[in-house]
Amino acid sequence: MLLTTHATRPTVTSELHSRILALGLILAGVFVFLHKAITLDYPIFPDETRTVWNLEILIEFAADNRPVRIESFLPAKSEERELVDEQFYSGPFGLRLDQEGENGNRKAIWTYRYPEGPKVLRYRTTLVEETRDTPLPPEMQRENRGGDVLFETSLERQAFLVWMSNLRRQSADKETLVDLMLQELFSTNLSDEVAALVRPLPPPLDRLELARMVLETQGVPARIANGVILDDARRRAETVSWLEYHLNGKDRRYFTLGNPSVFFPLWYGLDELVDADGVTELSTQLSLQPSRLAGGSGAASGLGNDDPLLSLFSFDKLPLTTQLVYQVLLTIPVGILILVFLRQFVGIQTLGTFMPVLIGIAFRETALLTGLLLFSLLIGLGLALRFYLERLKLLLVPRLAVVLVFIVLCMAVITTLTAESGVRIGLSISLFPMVILTMTIERMSIVWEEYDAAEAMKQGLGSLAVASLTYLAMTNSQVEYMMFNFPELLLVIMGLCLLMGRYMGMRLSELRRFRDLSRPE
Repeated sequence: MLLTTHATRPTVTSELHSRILALGLILAGVFVFLHKAITLDYPIFPDETRTVWNLEILIEFAADNRPVRIESFLPAKSEERELVDEQFYSGPFGLRLDQEGENGNRKAIWTYRYPEGPKVLRYRTTLVEETRDTPLPPEMQRENRGGDVLFETSLERQAFLVWMSNLRRQSADKETLVDLMLQELFSTNLSDEVAALVRPLPPPLDRLELARMVLETQGVPARIANGVILDDARRRAETVSWLEYHLNGKDRRYFTLGNPSVFFPLWYGLDELVDADGVTELSTQLSLQPSRLAGGSGAASGLGNDDPLLSLFSFDKLPLTTQLVYQVLLTIPVGILILVFLRQFVGIQTLGTFMPVLIGIAFRETALLTGLLLFSLLIGLGLALRFYLERLKLLLVPRLAVVLVFIVLCMAVITTLTAESGVRIGLSISLFPMVILTMTIERMSIVWEEYDAAEAMKQGLGSLAVASLTYLAMTNSQVEYMMFNFPELLLVIMGLCLLMGRYMGMRLSELRRFRDLSRPE
């Protein structure tokens, strides 16, 4: 009796300990969540919010004990454009802001006498108001009589006269002339006259600059705008250039690639976003991330809120590149919670512990159906090679190496075959976890040998089912919004995993297995 008492006491103590710990974690997470939702008025649903955009310019370079000057364009402020919470990370560099530059541009100028080694400069702001319908400045709304464009050679002047004569003959007024000019200038096959006039600039600036010059000769004020398309979060957003002009009392914008519904101009002219002197290995990264804030709430008006809980459970102070990484990482615990529930209460068997969650992450880039097809194809090919290598009696590590190389080879072949057709499976196949696939193939072959093919297929299908469910959960917009804006929910997930870890009862899949035991004799 004494031995039994001593043997059961640690079990009761550990169970009580785990329950108290789980309850404490859940209560802490719920408390912070309610504090942000009620006190700070954080919206719980994305539909209750308005979207603002966080923009960051990250400049990395190497200095070699020489005077350095870094110039970067910044979003210009205006009555129609609201920039909130501008932040500069300058380190030891001196910072000067040029508020009224050429074409209404705004610049940040960093300088330092003798820097040495790798350096980082960063600018960050929040774009609160969208500026698609922002009117052009008054100086661009005054059409003039036009003038001559100075070309360098007589050949260029002659080509311009011939081209404009043809456009005037084919048009009825100034508006149709501009439409014909843009259509011909941005066509795939340029006429000889247009080809002789295109400036030696990077595309599409070469044709945009020629269009601007031609519009000026017709008395149409025009300028080249450079900015970003506000459509999705990007760690490395590409800048696009377009043409803005004022004709017949209306503001017009011409995009070379489609006509985006949401865009944001950053600077105007032909210059690059960043210009640097005295540096090497210059790298510029522009990041975009949408955020959802409640209009007029404490969350919206207090973007720089100093609440201690908000500072502890918030990613607003991190660089945007880091935030975009965490936006994906924070959904992984949700997938793991689903995996634990399915294994503990349903009894679904999988190949590996967290492998289905990792495969679900890969499905984010390949889409679900394409990812399932790709996963099944690679596992099938890998199993065939694995059974062939069994005859060669190789050791474990060399055998795994051969399978891994074979998986990479299969990915390369599939990418090559699908590259020309533009199928997404070929473009995103490299994101599949090759090492995880290799270990999955090894694990599935061992189950095949130790048990049978049915058991191996059962665990493989279970892995696909769990991966599909975790993918659907991790890509849900509500889940992504909640986990990123309320990271304290991770404490709740930890508490739930602790509670599920103490479950020792029957699983749903075992009810059929032991159904005879429940029948009366």
